[in-house]
Amino acid sequence: MKKVIVILMFALFAVVGFTVGNAIANGQEKTAVAPKESRWHGVIVRINKDASTMDVRRGTFEKKIHWDSSTKWTKGTKPADMSEFKEGSDVICLGTYESGSVVMNATRIDLRTK
Repeated sequence: MKKVIVILMFALFAVVGFTVGNAIANGQEKTAVAPKESRWHGVIVRINKDASTMDVRRGTFEKKIHWDSSTKWTKGTKPADMSEFKEGSDVICLGTYESGSVVMNATRIDLRTK
């Protein structure tokens, strides 16, 4: 009789443990990891206003920077007009990369003075 009670207790604990474990797993929502903001500092080599992209070179490496209407254009701490950014300008680009992409989506492009 004692063996039956012990077996039933183990079975009860196993069922409760399994149910609680599933409830906890189902209750946890997978949180999306926000992309890490990256920085690229270099000189503008090419600007393509139709595609909203620019190629920025640092040393021998070039990165393609994409901008959109939400991109902030600055000169130091003050807002700047996009027309001030020309080929040969020294810039710092802040933004994120999409998963598996080599194109930076710029949130801010800062014109550096020489």
